[in-house]
Amino acid sequence: MALFAKSRIDALNLVEAPGGFRDSHSICGIVELWRQRCRAERLPARHDLPTAALRPWIGNVSLVDVRQDPPGFRWRLVGTHVALQMGRDVTGRDFADLYRGRILADYLRLFTASADRRRPVYYRGDLEFLGREFVAFRTVHLPLADDGRTVNMLLVHHDFV
Repeated sequence: MALFAKSRIDALNLVEAPGGFRDSHSICGIVELWRQRCRAERLPARHDLPTAALRPWIGNVSLVDVRQDPPGFRWRLVGTHVALQMGRDVTGRDFADLYRGRILADYLRLFTASADRRRPVYYRGDLEFLGREFVAFRTVHLPLADDGRTVNMLLVHHDFV
C-alpha cells in the first residue's frame, strides 16, 4: 500500500552526464564511499554498504533489484525523500507492474545500461508528473554484486535540485 498520494509519471526525461556532478557533495560522497568498498576488480556487495554507512544519504537512496532471468528490475527500497518527490512509495514493486509504454522502455534502457557497465553511471533530468510541476534531479546508479562480478542490485542516489 502506498504511503503517499498516487502520482502518474507522464514523462521520464533523463540524459546521461558522463562527467558526473563534481558540484554535488552528496553525489561525490556516495560515489567515494562506493569506490572505497570496491575490492580490486570486484564490485561491492550490498552487505559492504550497511545502513549505518549510508546514513548521510539515506532519504535519497533507493535500492533496485536486478533480475537476470527473466531480465527485469524491482524497487527493493525507495528512500523517504525520493518517495515524497515522486508522490508515492513504490518499494517492493516491479518496474513492469508500475510503468507502461515509453516510460517502461526508458527505465529498462537506463537501468540495464547501469547494470551492464559495472561502474557509476550519472544522469540528469526531470520527472514530469500529470497535474504537478516538473521535479528536477541528478542521479548516480552504483552497481552492487554479491559475487563481486554479476550485478544483482543497483544503489541509486537522487540529488533533487
